[in-house]
Amino acid sequence: MSSSSSESSLRSAFRLTLGIVAAITVMRCVVLLLSPLDLYPDEAQYWWWAQTPALGYYSKPPMIAWVIWLATHLFGNAEWALRLPSPLFHAATALLVFGIARHVVPPRLSSLSALAYLTLPGVSWSSGLISTDVPLLFYWALALYAFLRACEDTHWRWPLLCGVALGLGLESKYAMLYFLLGAIVSALFVPRVRTVALGARGLAMLGIGLLLLAPNIAWNAMHGFSTVAHTEANADWGRSHYSIGSAAGFLLGQFGVFGPLLMVGFVGAIWRLVRANPRPEAELILAAFSLPPLILISVQAFIAVANANWAATSFVAATPLAIAELSRWWRGRAVWVSFAVDGAAMLALWIFLVWPGAADAVGAGNALKREEGWRKLGTIVAQAAQAAPYTAIAADNRSVVAELLYYVRQRPMPIRVWTRDLNIRDHFEMTLRLATGAARVLLVIEPPSAKRVLATFDSARLIRSVPLPVGGSHIRAIDLYDAAAYRGP
Repeated sequence: MSSSSSESSLRSAFRLTLGIVAAITVMRCVVLLLSPLDLYPDEAQYWWWAQTPALGYYSKPPMIAWVIWLATHLFGNAEWALRLPSPLFHAATALLVFGIARHVVPPRLSSLSALAYLTLPGVSWSSGLISTDVPLLFYWALALYAFLRACEDTHWRWPLLCGVALGLGLESKYAMLYFLLGAIVSALFVPRVRTVALGARGLAMLGIGLLLLAPNIAWNAMHGFSTVAHTEANADWGRSHYSIGSAAGFLLGQFGVFGPLLMVGFVGAIWRLVRANPRPEAELILAAFSLPPLILISVQAFIAVANANWAATSFVAATPLAIAELSRWWRGRAVWVSFAVDGAAMLALWIFLVWPGAADAVGAGNALKREEGWRKLGTIVAQAAQAAPYTAIAADNRSVVAELLYYVRQRPMPIRVWTRDLNIRDHFEMTLRLATGAARVLLVIEPPSAKRVLATFDSARLIRSVPLPVGGSHIRAIDLYDAAAYRGP
């Protein structure tokens, strides 16, 4: 095929991809507008962070708060407005996956790689929420695209762009550090990568990335390196259990995050690459950026604990490899079976987000329970707060504090967190502690916590118990107390 014909085919494939990505993204935005679901506790916390844009927060770098700050200033504070950046970021990431895939597969499969990424079960779920993974995956994909271009083009714009994406990715989530590991591993196996990663351009990428992270490092230095400490606490190596079952559970979870057939295709692609002689350089690079996070988080799961999304960055590079492999199976039919499975999951999720009752009807309501009941609780607490001259509303649970901050936005008194000791475990305990001596407090607590919390007040009276029906036929029980004279932890 001639160069001009190849370029024409690439442009046609990109235009088709752009149209389908736009259609799916518009549909996701419509679903957000129609969804009655409340904010997930982490989303409410990020919204609160966005009220005071800063260079860092207790548990995460600041990018998520900056994104929400911009979204809410443009569209207001409704739930859909906070979440709107999520489908937009994922759409942009999918288009970057197209650019990444073209280094490995022909234009048609580049298009399928972009659409496969956009319809990954993990991405479909993530598109209905706003989380730190959303900007992280975009900046990871942008950095990888620029890195691949830097390996084939001596122009300095690509390493500079890679450095900027690296820095902004680090400002999104420290998991962006895995990108450096991917660059090192790929340099070990591919000579042309070595000249970039270990030369002046590689130093420029690293320098720019660290320079952009420097403000967050400075913030951490002024706050006892709280984000680093939180990351270490999440690893939880102090309670190591060395469980093969836990590691296996994590790996099985990746079939749900990535999609069952795509995960099988990815494993097949790695096996084919191991046996190949010679090994295609472009595929080696993508393997180097996808395998290390999966391996490291599997080890983490074996040692202590790991959430299914912790290796999400792997799937940016893994998707083109999986699509290329599946295209070889059953005369390419495996690709379409994968799309059918992941597409059905995406459509089902759209139905559940718009009509949560459908999730309950098929036994999937448990997945949505943390996004239900909070608006009703906020209304009840707001009414109770107006009934007496309280000096503060307080809760002992981070999730409850976060949701009250959002759903009781119009209030005459501050919301505070009750703490069991002087240790700091989250951003609220660092910034919103209930002050010793608070005269009259409206307590919003779960029944199991009542004895411990009430013992720190001179007196307390139960106002009402609030049973909140949530997904999966669960009940979230909350008690409201009128408490006086807080003595401190």
